[in-house]
Amino acid sequence: MEEKTVTVPAEQHDRLVAIAAARGVTPETQLARLIDDAYAGLDGDCVPADTLPLGVCDDSDAEAADRD
Repeated sequence: MEEKTVTVPAEQHDRLVAIAAARGVTPETQLARLIDDAYAGLDGDCVPADTLPLGVCDDSDAEAADRD
């Protein structure tokens, strides 16, 4: 992937900095991770639920509850 400049709107910059600080990385690293995650989502590959962070689900539980 080629390097490009990304502009973060001022209203989002503080949120990016806070998220990065909470994860112990630089804002640039956090932004790169967010971009990588966005591109990975374009694959159409489903992330296994057991690999997701606590409190996040892949919505398969909600679908199962609807069927019951």
